[in-house]
Order: sequence, then structure tokens, then C-alpha cells
Amino acid sequence: MALMVYTVLDVILRYAFNRPFSGSLELTEFAMSAIVFLGIAYCGWLGGHVAVDILERPLENPKLRFIPVVLTLTSAVLFAAIAWLTLMETLGTMHRVSNMMRWPHWPFQFIVAFGSAMYAIVLFIQTFRLVRKREGEPPNVAQ
Repeated sequence: MALMVYTVLDVILRYAFNRPFSGSLELTEFAMSAIVFLGIAYCGWLGGHVAVDILERPLENPKLRFIPVVLTLTSAVLFAAIAWLTLMETLGTMHRVSNMMRWPHWPFQFIVAFGSAMYAIVLFIQTFRLVRKREGEPPNVAQ
């Protein structure tokens, strides 16, 4: 909510008075990285991410039921890789700061690494549950 108010004020000041906030683009970018990556694992845990079920009916075929397991596992591995690579880059570039506000990048890069790692864990748990569900056991619901 605060970021929305800040952005609206910045637009008003920019176009009405030709006096935008200094560094508003950087603040918005840093805030968005924190907002997205601090909530991604929680949203995934609750099943709140957008899901497109175009292939739902074809996947009812017993021969194709392994596909959701493979896709979820692949996503988990990719998010684990994102976490690892972001952490390695952060440790190698701790001195970087933003251009206008001179804010260090590393706290926000750590947030990206942490959020990605937490989401990878959620996806590994979901993969395990999908495998158990495919074997005939009822899934263990997060709620």
C-alpha cells in the first residue's frame, strides 16, 4: 500500500509540478523485489499462484500423470538454482550500490536468494506430495 501511495505521489509531482521524487525508480525496483520474493513461498504453500489448467483433461490419462510431478520437480530445481546463483553473485558483489540513492544491492539480493530458496523447499514438498498422491495415498494438505 505504501509503495502504491508513493508511486501515485511521484506521478502527480512529476506531471503536475515537474518535481518527481529523486530515485523513485530505484526505490520501486528494490521494494518490488522484496514484495515478490518475501511472499512467493507463502503464496505457493497456500496454492495462490495462477494456474492454467488447459491440459487438465488430457492429464487425466493414467499414462501422463507423471507430468505434474516432473514439472513441479523441475520448478523446484530451477528455484534452488536461482537461490544459489543469486547468493553467489551477492557475495561477489557486496560493494555495489544504486546510482541515485546509493543504496547497497546486497540486502535485496539476499531477499531474492532467501525467497527463492524457500519457494524451492515448498516445491520439493509439493513434489513429494504429488508422488505420494500418485501412489494412492491421500495428500497431506497444508492447511
